[in-house]
Amino acid sequence: MISRLKKWASLFAKPQSRVGVDIGSSTIKVIQLERRAARNCIKRYGMRRLESGIVEDAVIHDPSRLKAALKGLIEDLELRGSPVALSLSGSAVMVKVIHVSGVERDALDEYLTWEGHRYVPYAMNEVYFDYWILPESRRDPVSNEMDVLLVAAKQQAVESRKTLLEESGVQPIVCDVDGLALMNMVMGKSPTLRGRSFGIANVGASGMNLAFVGNGNPLLVRDVSFEDTSLIQALDGQGVSVDSTDVQGAPDGGLAYPGTSPSFEEIIRHVQGCFTFILDQDEELKIDKMFLCGGKSKNPQLQDDLQRALGIPTISLNPFAEIDDVRNHQDGDALVDSAHLGGVALGLALHKDNHDCH
Repeated sequence: MISRLKKWASLFAKPQSRVGVDIGSSTIKVIQLERRAARNCIKRYGMRRLESGIVEDAVIHDPSRLKAALKGLIEDLELRGSPVALSLSGSAVMVKVIHVSGVERDALDEYLTWEGHRYVPYAMNEVYFDYWILPESRRDPVSNEMDVLLVAAKQQAVESRKTLLEESGVQPIVCDVDGLALMNMVMGKSPTLRGRSFGIANVGASGMNLAFVGNGNPLLVRDVSFEDTSLIQALDGQGVSVDSTDVQGAPDGGLAYPGTSPSFEEIIRHVQGCFTFILDQDEELKIDKMFLCGGKSKNPQLQDDLQRALGIPTISLNPFAEIDDVRNHQDGDALVDSAHLGGVALGLALHKDNHDCH
């Protein structure tokens, strides 16, 4: 019998928290938002550096040291006991836009429970899954056809993160995916981008979360390890697989970066390959902008070369720019210096159902 994540967390569930916790390979980021005069403001924000080897490629290798770092940060921010949203990435997660035909909405849950193996590359009794029916504009009401965003996560990975956060002093109540949190961050803080088409890449120390949005709907979400030279994967026409498995069809060639991280060339190739792929799927689609955040996002050479490769404006994004007036924040300088690292954590705290929380 397939187990669904119901009690403590559900992908796309309604969380009661406005705290986002992002556990990366090199840093932990925690952010708490509150509503002031119809504006989201940062109440607490903190980071804690992680020693090398504790977390690699979204896999926790040293839970005790990670828990010590997270617990210390939670206590420093006085967030002990708070309900929080967290996210997963890497090979433990699959996100896919699937096309479903001949299934009524009220029967979709049962259909995916029994037929999910058609779309999920893991044993169904080993995953939690959830889904989101994409907006009405992408559904044919006559033929009962709909596009569905399907998310599956390995139970072991979810439960280990849940236990880690509980033992660190907080209450995990919602689980998301890094790439979807980034999309939520962009559209949640910038209403003018809702319904628009854009890409966003969170470029970290050893990998990248990459997402593309078309007319406000998710098109592709992918986690990339810079040791992985693959690019994108075309499936059977039912959707786009966005897990982190190896894929073929990468264009050869690239840009050289003498004297800099060799992963820069991989960043260009991954983003350009995915960008080309989604445009090939819809000739009328126009991607307006490419946003960059994460540790490598401020490098001007990366911005310039990526803009030339894509042919669209490529912008280093400050996730906090429209959220908090950092000049009036007691830690304003720290917020400015580390804002580019807080995209996933902010996206978790900006979950659409968080706004009524106090």
